[in-house]
Amino acid sequence: TLLKKNPRNALLLARLGASYRTDDPNRALEFYQRASQLQPANPDYATGYAAALVRARRFGEAATILRQVIAAHPDNYTAHANLATALYEQKRYAEALPEYKWLLQAKPDAFVAYYFIGSAHDYLGEYSEALASYESFLERAEANTNQLEIEKVRLRLPLLRRQVKRGE
Repeated sequence: TLLKKNPRNALLLARLGASYRTDDPNRALEFYQRASQLQPANPDYATGYAAALVRARRFGEAATILRQVIAAHPDNYTAHANLATALYEQKRYAEALPEYKWLLQAKPDAFVAYYFIGSAHDYLGEYSEALASYESFLERAEANTNQLEIEKVRLRLPLLRRQVKRGE
């Protein structure tokens, strides 16, 4: 109803985009795109649009936009988090690592990043680094929030420790 009264309200469009991002990312894209067209200099609208692209599993497009946002606004935590996800999901682990490390520097309590750092190192065959990150994750992880990741790490650790011991 509010949008019908004021179809050029960028803030309202962005809020609608945020409300649809999880359940209907394609619809969220429409709202964020309209908000961005009305206020192209607003990094929140571009970041929201890119986050909706991530939810829609359009990782390449999202990464391009997020890199532009970060170039203009290097402290945008949400942009870094979504870029890390987009790169990781594209299996561009070496590129995702600096983003996850940035997230940890910005918010040390975002310890789930240790899981993704460990996983990225693991996929890259950097087993010592993977082991250290996984262990850091397990030290900080909360069973009620990260149970799946905890189980995955616990299953992986014995073999990973053997690989490190063999010098792999």
